[in-house]
Amino acid sequence: MKEDILKEISFTNQISVEDYNGLRKAVDWIAVSEKRASVALKNSFYLCVATYQNKPIGMTRIISDGGYSFFITDVIVHPEYHGNHIGTQLISRAMDFIEKDVQEGDTVMISLMSAYQRESFYKRFGFHQRPFGNHGSGMSVWVSRDEEGNVTTY
Repeated sequence: MKEDILKEISFTNQISVEDYNGLRKAVDWIAVSEKRASVALKNSFYLCVATYQNKPIGMTRIISDGGYSFFITDVIVHPEYHGNHIGTQLISRAMDFIEKDVQEGDTVMISLMSAYQRESFYKRFGFHQRPFGNHGSGMSVWVSRDEEGNVTTY
């Protein structure tokens, strides 16, 4: 079955907000409001969506300052399609996109936040688990505001 799926997967650079949040939901990630998701997708430096039978089954995007800093985010593969090397294809395509942008004498930084206990996947692409050398731990915080105006961080 894996061979058949791999032959039929195509890649595009478009996804609807509904499909984007559908993929996020499939992996138990927080839904992003339609407004914020639309802006995020539109402003992606690079967007790669894996489709199977015209249905998005995986994606990743890159956000960047256009200079030396690249951040790979939203690496998602629908759980029904895990084990088909779709994540590998997505990261490979993202890395190829960045590497083609690097000119002679340039150095760029590519960062990401690995999903919990998925660090070994990214190590295959040369990523180092932080802390590493003089690099501290990767960190993040989510900020939400409810209907009453209360702010929560988590």
